[in-house]
Amino acid sequence: MKIYLIEPSQRTDITQLIKKIGWSGDEKQAARKMELEVTASTDENIPKISLSPGNMLRLLDDNGVELFAGVIFYQERSRSNHMIRVTAYDSLIYLLKSKANYNFKKTTAESIAARIASDFLLAVGELKKTGIIQNLLVNAQSPYEIITAAYTAAGKQTGKKYNVQMQNGKLSVLEKGTVTASLVLGSNLNITDANYSETIENMINRVMIYNDNGDSLGKVESQEWMKKYGVLQEIYQKEAGSDPKTVAKNMLKGLERNGNISVLGNSECLTGKSVKILEPFTGLKGLFEIATDAHTWQDGSYMMDLGLKFSNIE
Repeated sequence: MKIYLIEPSQRTDITQLIKKIGWSGDEKQAARKMELEVTASTDENIPKISLSPGNMLRLLDDNGVELFAGVIFYQERSRSNHMIRVTAYDSLIYLLKSKANYNFKKTTAESIAARIASDFLLAVGELKKTGIIQNLLVNAQSPYEIITAAYTAAGKQTGKKYNVQMQNGKLSVLEKGTVTASLVLGSNLNITDANYSETIENMINRVMIYNDNGDSLGKVESQEWMKKYGVLQEIYQKEAGSDPKTVAKNMLKGLERNGNISVLGNSECLTGKSVKILEPFTGLKGLFEIATDAHTWQDGSYMMDLGLKFSNIE
């Protein structure tokens, strides 16, 4: 791996000074993060480096492919062990830490994302097309929340879930779980730990549909789930411009299967993608959506911890 410090006037390879690299993503935190432990050299022959907030860092793999580019937000220096700890985030952090007002009328989620990217000087990558027209009035919300709300509203009709991310330095919105890592994680691939769970805590197996006056418009349900687990019911009030049966159907939630796995690292395994797993002891088997990923390089080893949710996408 290579780590470069990008300053206004120069680019410096600081790889040899790095003791530990942590590179992670979490669907709940959105912006990808890189944390470094850097040796602060006292040797006068080694140039001093500036890891000050505002400077940029780039992480490249062995083939020179960029895995991360972000801005330093935090620096901590320790005199006792001559160590500098640094935290950097990709450009999605600006959409998380800002606030904005918008009044979008008769527009799509993808158009909303493009407008916000332009307003915050971000390049635009792939914005998944929904074609769902909507109105969205927001006040003092983060631009990330606005984009997420627009795609969530569209997802009620498309039945899909979306992931807002920076991809190759561009704001992108992709469908969750549809990109699958090329490898299969199995017991023969040096899995150091794995666990697996099943729950019906969030199950919804019947949705009752009503209009604004409280009149019943029908229901959507899973007879199989109701018979096996009992009735777990939700209410949906019809919204203008939406097909109530479609929205209600997409509100049904079945048995949730989750897991965590620690294994040799692979940079393909990122939040929002899927990965195939075969771990017979825990029963962790099938195609799982990656909900969290934490990659660590230290002392010549590369490991990763993945938080997983079972995916129905095959």
